[in-house]
Amino acid sequence: MGLHDALLDAWADFNANKITPLQLKSVSSGFGIYQQKDNAVMMRIRRTGGIVALDDLETIAGLLAKYAIPYAHITTRQAIQLHGVRPDQVSACLADCEAAGLHFRGGGGNTFRNVLVNANSGLHLDTVFDVFPYARALADAFYSFDAAYALPRKIKIAFADRPADRLLCAIQDLGFVAVRKEGRPCFEVWLGGGIGNKPRVGFRLYDALPAEECIRLAMAVTDLFNEHGDRAHRATARLRFLRDTLGDDGLANLARDYYARPVTQTRPRCPESALAPERYPLTALPDNVSPRPGFDDWQAVATEPLADGTHAVRLFVPFGNLPHPILVRLNALLRRFGLTRLQLHQAQDLLIPRIHTACLPALHAAIEETFPDFDLTLRSYVGHIPTCIGNTVCKIGAADSPRIGERLAHALDAYLPANTPQRQALARLLTTEVRISGCPNSCTAHPAAKFGFQCRKLGGQDVLVPFSPATAEPPTLGQPQATPITIAELPLYLLANLGLTPSGR
Repeated sequence: MGLHDALLDAWADFNANKITPLQLKSVSSGFGIYQQKDNAVMMRIRRTGGIVALDDLETIAGLLAKYAIPYAHITTRQAIQLHGVRPDQVSACLADCEAAGLHFRGGGGNTFRNVLVNANSGLHLDTVFDVFPYARALADAFYSFDAAYALPRKIKIAFADRPADRLLCAIQDLGFVAVRKEGRPCFEVWLGGGIGNKPRVGFRLYDALPAEECIRLAMAVTDLFNEHGDRAHRATARLRFLRDTLGDDGLANLARDYYARPVTQTRPRCPESALAPERYPLTALPDNVSPRPGFDDWQAVATEPLADGTHAVRLFVPFGNLPHPILVRLNALLRRFGLTRLQLHQAQDLLIPRIHTACLPALHAAIEETFPDFDLTLRSYVGHIPTCIGNTVCKIGAADSPRIGERLAHALDAYLPANTPQRQALARLLTTEVRISGCPNSCTAHPAAKFGFQCRKLGGQDVLVPFSPATAEPPTLGQPQATPITIAELPLYLLANLGLTPSGR
């Protein structure tokens, strides 16, 4: 019986009251399919590096309509979650997704998770080379690598196209940062990092691994973890805890031993055919649209100049949630601009990877005209402070983190009104580097933020534990501070740490 057959049988048995939710979870979690707190179901669709075709978004919009699903949610690990699926519709929805190439295997549980790629890979002014083709080739190879789906705990992998985003890779179980050695594409490799319980930065395993070796090394590390990870104690089962047993040198030597095993069909190098560069089409719309009020503010906070003279554009998605009507309108608008794909941003937003600079006024005008009721241009901070999904949906969350973020956003709106220099200077930081997690699982990676907060209960009250700022160079995680703050204290705490206070306004 195949894996999907086992999943479908488990859902059939659950809907017939033959197995318990816990027994169901033992099967469904490996596919990223979980019961919500309201007993509806969340289904997590993998998207390597967050790259999502407009055809995929159109399919997802169709699923929302067909199954009356309230919304699709962009996750901090560049996946898409369907929230509010009825339990009796999960099997049919799963079949529709798989038929459309939207995969679930490894969406949760003790498995190889979605591969992260930093935003706008290959397009930055300081890019080394585009790492997305390597991430895609690795994810494709792992999809049929059965050892990666029955691990002691999950394993997370990330890629970055420049050293400026090294921290993203250093906090993963395995991370690959683009470098060059004698003109050859290579990866600086980080091993044994992680967030959540006892977070830590990994250590550098290789300074310059030939880039085509990334799949073989990742499979070697996965085999190592599969055979040496702690299966008896879930709390200490991640790869970073093996460092405590072996030490950094011991883990590094063991990883190199596994990597030294011969190249085989099951441990391949990246094939050249898999490494074709990504091509992002450019719009051919007229560029003679006059900028409308608010354009300069939007351009300052939502766009980034790229190496080829074009711009990347960030579409700010309130709370990371895309209901059906919004997805339909968004698809239609982007197709007008000749676009075919987007990237999911870790801050739960969307990225247009490449657009003619001269067409920015036309895009801004089209967004505002198409979405007067949906804030894609950051008219307000409400819905744009990165948080986890919160305890109204998640069964293990300590607090309603989206509402905490909303309360903070209202305070920031009052202090930093639109079209002011302060707002322009701080908007990108506040919508990316302020992160609120509802529990120690750190779904927003708050220890890796400039301003990270973790919700907890203290004496029956919701409080926030502030973390010290993470640093990019050297990569360093923030540490929990001794004194929690109340939710009411959060706005003034953050403003004070930004050097802004009401008295100094």
